[in-house]
Amino acid sequence: MTEVTFDYSELFKKLWLKYTLDRISVYPLLFLASPFILLGAWAIKFDGWFHGNHRGPIFYAEPRVTQGRLFRIIKFRTVTEKTVQWIRKRPESRSITSNEKKTCAGKFILKWYFDELPQLFNILKGEMSFVGPRPHIIRQHQEEISQGLRYRQILRAGLFGVPQACKRHPKYRAILERMARTHRPEFKLLNQLDGLYAKKCVTLPIVNVLLFDLSIIARCIVVIFRGSS
Repeated sequence: MTEVTFDYSELFKKLWLKYTLDRISVYPLLFLASPFILLGAWAIKFDGWFHGNHRGPIFYAEPRVTQGRLFRIIKFRTVTEKTVQWIRKRPESRSITSNEKKTCAGKFILKWYFDELPQLFNILKGEMSFVGPRPHIIRQHQEEISQGLRYRQILRAGLFGVPQACKRHPKYRAILERMARTHRPEFKLLNQLDGLYAKKCVTLPIVNVLLFDLSIIARCIVVIFRGSS
């Protein structure tokens, strides 16, 4: 089947407003989040005082992909420094997120989703958006490209995404997955939840995209509080 292309330049123009609003709104949110960022930093240092092998830097930057280019996503260090060095030997296929060797502070930070807060600085730098496909490690991104799945080449990586909004809600996830299967094949969108968000950006007016963003953020907040309680 011949692939039908669409005008990427028009999509870039449409999303310009979304990304501009991201850069404006991140300032007050950084101010509101600063006590929690300080709490996460304090937890890591406090953990290091009692566990020598847990000592190390507060933050960890890992290479990911956004809009088809590499950037360094900022996270709290939730594993030991030894594990960090192991990950850095093969950053294209290893990730701090999926590693199970968490420190005591790391378990606390992950329970309350504090590890995502430093990504507000990525939004400030224009590397991420509040809502979008979650940034993949390099190997996963290359696998998608080899399959012709190109939406991560166009959309800015998101702090929140549809998969996060569906956590711990199997019925809600099943509905969205069924919606995702309606993708037109010519758009080469992945048959999964991140692909659903890409479809919304392509097919909906920008106002509707922004409203969909708000619904995803609200759903993610509910998931965070339910998961942390």
